[in-house]
Amino acid sequence: MLGRLIFAAGGVLSGVIIAWSLDYRRPKELLQGAIGGLLVGVGMALLLPM
Repeated sequence: MLGRLIFAAGGVLSGVIIAWSLDYRRPKELLQGAIGGLLVGVGMALLLPM
């Protein structure tokens, strides 16, 4: 469970960082990056063995 939360938080952070580095500065664009990162982070966490 903790691993999934860490992957989700890391995904949100990396999504915002990637959106910011691509010069997307409006809150809506940063939120879209965060949501995309969250989905990818959760998806990667589901690939971990239990």
